[in-house]
Amino acid sequence: MQKLGRALLVLAAGLLSGLALVGGAAGTTATHGAKVRHLQVPVAALAIDGSRIAYDASAKLVTKTHATNRVLVWNVRTGKTVKVSGAKTAVSDDVVGAGVFQLAIAGPRVAWLLNEGGNLESDDYLYTSSVTNPREHRVASALRSGEGCGAGEAHCAGPWLGGLVGSGNLIALNRWTTDSSSAVTAGSLDVLSGTHLESIATGADTVLATAADHGRIVVLRSDGAVALYSSAGELLRTVTPSSARDVALNKHALVVLTRTRTLALYYAPSGSFSRMCSVHGTGTPQNLGVHGDIAIYSVGDSVHAQDLGSCKDRVIGKLPNRIAFARIDGAGVVYAANGTRKAFGTSTLVFVPLARVEAIVG
Repeated sequence: MQKLGRALLVLAAGLLSGLALVGGAAGTTATHGAKVRHLQVPVAALAIDGSRIAYDASAKLVTKTHATNRVLVWNVRTGKTVKVSGAKTAVSDDVVGAGVFQLAIAGPRVAWLLNEGGNLESDDYLYTSSVTNPREHRVASALRSGEGCGAGEAHCAGPWLGGLVGSGNLIALNRWTTDSSSAVTAGSLDVLSGTHLESIATGADTVLATAADHGRIVVLRSDGAVALYSSAGELLRTVTPSSARDVALNKHALVVLTRTRTLALYYAPSGSFSRMCSVHGTGTPQNLGVHGDIAIYSVGDSVHAQDLGSCKDRVIGKLPNRIAFARIDGAGVVYAANGTRKAFGTSTLVFVPLARVEAIVG
């Protein structure tokens, strides 16, 4: 069994002037139809569903004492921002660990994973909340241990949480267990039902979920195969690309980012291969996403959009620093970069409407 570690986990038209920002934001501006937020904190995780954007305003790099971490939801249609996290998440950046490392949003529901630890242990926690009635609930935890576990997690033995994805009315994630050599010994694919988890499929080959769409979940297995599951846990199909770094999903397409810098397109209902498009830019591509006929990815300081029918590729956004996150959904594309050097501890969050993205690629 191939070994897994934390590395697998860390697989807009007009300005609303005078918008009051939450989470340490210094201001909002507009550029070419995009909505831009300049934050006084780093962004540690990002997700989008429809017009709602969830992001973690981290306190890890904030110099003031007792800075609080917050999970926020920004509605780009109304301009309203809601804090959905509570007291436990607020203090997560005051302890050793990764803090909030994954986010998912599905309609009014938000879920996030945070990590805490010490020299000999590392602990994951799943929290959920509602946008309409914000109240933080702890749903699950996973505690593992080992010599130096909190520092590098290379020899942590025990349970993990990861692969958190969401779309529409579905939020899913993985639970798995490793031995002291980091080999996976058990795993499951779970869905969030209310404030508890339901296991829908079991086995090490259910790890690791990368995307959800139209009531389905796509998993990139450790052997490089791509598996598509229904929300009830039925294995719908598998495909085996030549290599796979990441996988995105929409109603009709499975898009595989390969290790040879291509996007491989498969027809999701049958699993049949359709075409291959080249990835552009210099550097390692990441942040793969897809909606309709548009796929996105980031390379260095740029966000690319590609038409899956023609393979036409265009840069739709750039920031002064490396793009940390980029996501796409029906409302548009959101991306973020964290500051470095003089801007250390800050970030920029940008939303571009889908119509604008389609116009650039078209």
